[in-house]
Amino acid sequence: MAERAGVLSGRAALVTGGTSGIGEATAVALAAAGARVLVAGRDPDRGAAVVARIAAAGGEAVLHLADLRAPAAAEAMVSAALEAYGRLDVAFNNAGIFDRSHEFHTYDDAHWDEMIAVNLSAVFRCMRAEIAAMLATGGGAIVNCASTVSHRGSERASPAYVAAKHAVLGLTRQAALQYVERGIRVNAVSPGPTRTAVAEPLVAQGPEAMQQVLRGLNPTGSLVPPEEIGRTVVFLSSDAAAMINGHDIPLDGGQLARL
Repeated sequence: MAERAGVLSGRAALVTGGTSGIGEATAVALAAAGARVLVAGRDPDRGAAVVARIAAAGGEAVLHLADLRAPAAAEAMVSAALEAYGRLDVAFNNAGIFDRSHEFHTYDDAHWDEMIAVNLSAVFRCMRAEIAAMLATGGGAIVNCASTVSHRGSERASPAYVAAKHAVLGLTRQAALQYVERGIRVNAVSPGPTRTAVAEPLVAQGPEAMQQVLRGLNPTGSLVPPEEIGRTVVFLSSDAAAMINGHDIPLDGGQLARL
């Protein structure tokens, strides 16, 4: 396929959790910017639909089925990207799961282990494999999906979710320091409440109810469009962000400014 014009033209990217929501929007945005994209996720039907959507718009993408709870899954995913494209220049570590508020004294080990496995350990393993690949091919850019709860506590989320998202920023900053001199930049995005499947119960209550709930969090009173996150990941992955390293960009409509 001919190389597409764009700020990421000629680069190879991967997106975890790429079969829906923020991941899908970001995979589409990366492809629109000229990148060839490996879409990683667990749902073959949704994944095929994302790849078809990118192809219909003139982009290039392949699907890789991965359950990142498995310790070997991250290395297999990166190997698949290298097999498909010969290199890895951009990675968006987005795969994650959410559970709602539980008090510490009732939160059990099973929930803790599951949340940490997906939201933290998998991010570490993905970064480890991605960094190794980027070192071999001249560098690249990694963006991790954190959260506004990376910066504060939460009445909505569980102890494990909040702890994992705080830790994602720690991994981001540590890797940013260790690898910038070898051509790899590492940053994060911190979305506020976003219009994805997790928010559908709120959306179903209607716009007035949604605004009433969101105004206490987000001064705009609206959910973050996943496309906004995709555009920010493209920027952080591009040469325009060459001096941005070890930082986190909140996409929250001003939520954290209230703290």
